[in-house]
Order: sequence, then structure tokens, then C-alpha cells
Amino acid sequence: MSNSENIGKLMHLKLSKIESAEPCSESEFIIAGAAEAVLQAGNRNWIPIIVKETGDYQYQVVSNHFVYAVAQQAKLDLVWCIVIDPKPSNIEQAKILAREANPKVNLSTASKDTIIAVLKYLVKEHNWKNVKPVETANKIVDSNREQWSDFTPLTKLQCGLTKARLDFIAKVFSISPPPPPPPPPQAVSVKRASKDEIFDRLNYLSTNKIGGFETIDPEKTADAIFTANKGKWKTLSPISKLECGIDTAKMKIIKTVFSL
Repeated sequence: MSNSENIGKLMHLKLSKIESAEPCSESEFIIAGAAEAVLQAGNRNWIPIIVKETGDYQYQVVSNHFVYAVAQQAKLDLVWCIVIDPKPSNIEQAKILAREANPKVNLSTASKDTIIAVLKYLVKEHNWKNVKPVETANKIVDSNREQWSDFTPLTKLQCGLTKARLDFIAKVFSISPPPPPPPPPQAVSVKRASKDEIFDRLNYLSTNKIGGFETIDPEKTADAIFTANKGKWKTLSPISKLECGIDTAKMKIIKTVFSL
């Protein structure tokens, strides 16, 4: 049974009570050299192992597996550890901070600058000379990536991200389409609606990026529509002539939240 009182504590634990489910991939030379350094420092590992409790005085390594391998090589009796709250998100964070796992960016919603930063990392890490981060990011942002269910569409953008590179892509990107927007507010008469009612509907369209409405300023557009002389309007088409950010291409969407 895990003891919550130990979470976050730096503890001197018996190495024999700690197990690891993951091997350390570091070379024998590096491990042996690090073990000698630990022994010369008075048998103290100044970087602790991150462990979770699995039972009474029983622990499992979740991060800093290298330090655990070094402690084994040095045949330490006691080793310094920090006990972690074993929530998956905490363990993932510990692995990322120890460089045992890469942080992942949601390609479905990431900004262009973030995508560029990740692509620069991949280009440098794997020497992808034919991948241009800025151009590739522009193609991704201009695509319908919110509808993607996997990374296969990347191979069709003609940007150097071939099928053979998708495994590397999956280590730093994830695909998680944004949830569908909430139901739209009930349509109101544009002639009788208050300014707040007009704003609420425009803000809904803008916030949920529906039909290109994320480019408008809901408050200014609501003011333009509210103050317009609508007495002679027979359709909603005059809205596209108010120079408020709503062109004819957006009129089909406008008709879902406004009527006469």
C-alpha cells in the first residue's frame, strides 16, 4: 500500500527494495565511470532516483533509470530517492524532465510557431536536410489538420515528411482533434435583437472558429450591426456591406444565428 506521507520526500532507501521495469540503454563504459564517481563522492548520488511506492517499503523506478543502473554498478546499500505521486501525468513529467521521454505537441491545434520549433528539433536531431521547418509549418497550418486521425496526410503535403519518417513524427507530435463546438445559440431577429444578443452570437462563431469568424472582432461587428439602419432590410445581405469583417462568404453562417 502506498504511503501518501512519503510523496515528495527525499529518502535514503535500500537499493534492494527498489526494482526497475525498464533497462538503461547507456553504455557499460559510461555506467562504470559514473559508478566510480559516485564511490569517490562518498557513495552518495547527488541526483536522486525518482520512484513510486508499490507496497510496504517496496519501490519502482519511474525516472532517472541511469542513476539506478549506476547505483547497482557501484553496489550501493542505500540510495537517495524522491517518492513521486504515481499519477500517469506526474510520471510522464518526470520522464520528460529526465530526458527519458519527449514532450508531445498536439498537431491538431498547435500554433505555427510551435510547429516550427518542433520541426527544427527534428531536422537537427535526424539531419533532415530536405525539410524546411517554416515552409512545412505553413503547409500544415493551411491544411485541414483538425480533421486528421493520424499523421498520414503529412506525406501528401510534399514537404519532405515521408512515410519512413512518421515514427519520428509520432515521438514529438500527437493527433487529438478539438472537441466539436457547443450547440449554437438560438437564432434571433437582427432587427429586434439587443446589442448583447448580437454580440453573443458573433462571439460564439468567433470563439469556436466557425466559418472564418475567428478573424472578426465580435464587439466591433456587433456594434456595426446594432447601429445600422435596418428598417428597410428585406434580407440579411446588407450585413456584408457594413465593412465589419463579414463578407458574402460568411453570410451562410450568419443565417444560422440571425433572422429578420
